[in-house]
Amino acid sequence: MSIKLPDSVQSARQEAQRIASNRHFFLVAPIERVMKDAPFVDRDSLLAGLEAFHKERMAKTPSYSEYPEARLWVEHALALDHELQKAANLTDLELATYRSLGPYLTFRGYVNARPACAEKCRVVYLPQTDRGQLHIKNVDDPITYWKPDPRPHAKLSPPEGLFWDGAGSGLHIDDEPDEIFPLPVTGMCRACCGDVPGAVEFLRRYRKFWGGGNAVLHDRQGRSVAIEKGSYNFIDVYAPDRSGGSHCSGMVFRSPRSAQGSYAWKKRRHYLRLFKQPLDGPDMTFWKACDRAERMLARLMDRPSLRAEEVIKLFTTPWPDGLNKCGAKFHPDQGYAEYTLVTRAIFIDERRSLIWQRSADGVYPDAPEVYDW
Repeated sequence: MSIKLPDSVQSARQEAQRIASNRHFFLVAPIERVMKDAPFVDRDSLLAGLEAFHKERMAKTPSYSEYPEARLWVEHALALDHELQKAANLTDLELATYRSLGPYLTFRGYVNARPACAEKCRVVYLPQTDRGQLHIKNVDDPITYWKPDPRPHAKLSPPEGLFWDGAGSGLHIDDEPDEIFPLPVTGMCRACCGDVPGAVEFLRRYRKFWGGGNAVLHDRQGRSVAIEKGSYNFIDVYAPDRSGGSHCSGMVFRSPRSAQGSYAWKKRRHYLRLFKQPLDGPDMTFWKACDRAERMLARLMDRPSLRAEEVIKLFTTPWPDGLNKCGAKFHPDQGYAEYTLVTRAIFIDERRSLIWQRSADGVYPDAPEVYDW
């Protein structure tokens, strides 16, 4: 397969414009979020090795004999970073923060860049409902940095080929794999794979290069899988639910007895012991809330057939009866309140999308905006 990657200079300029639109959000807020959620961590010590880690990461290119698809993507990543630093006027620390804060903290700094108490989303794909195929997602995040998208429909297009949608998931502490170069595995998979079986094989082979996210994948034939990848060291692939579709939730490991599930529990306890945090503190309370949301969604998907209205109702009903977070705090010491900022329902066969977008002052709409493709 011949793959032509975007021009690195043009891509860098586009990325620089994105950073310039809100430098604080991209370069400062990620560190602020870590400190807000983990105030017991020493900031200077946390960041001391970040620049060195990023340089080491960019220098540690993978074996092209073992990963033949990687060569073009490595060259592109190196050129893109070089051009981006110039175009966005980034210091070495700013570039390292933008590119490598998450893996650095997870592997060496002991705190995940994604705040422990900021849950990330839920995704469902159903190949058959009373309205045909349905793909729906809740985007959850603190409202602190939220700016409503003035053109939310611009990000929607008819799914073609392999469709990938995900939810954030990760651990404070994860053992560092032997491959740390930042290959854009999601983009590589979409470029190299046109269906679910090929994507699963590709993602298993490149499993060491990515983590910190769960995902739902589906293709034109209506095949789907759910993937849990909270750790860089494991991958769990789940066949469709009883409903015939697939789902994923943020910050969960649905099989506690799997290798990844037991590993995650061990690493959570390690984090609590390291920072002398109690079992009934905000961290474990947060994980329990994530598991509760996953169980709610799993119960819905464990049915032989579903109507679209039932799925939408669960996604838009306020917590704790539904999955729509409206400022929920699971523990009084939690760093951030939880909000569902956007709900997107895509009716693939109807070529229609429904979007519920929370306003800047935190109001979730009673009715969605409707867009036809």
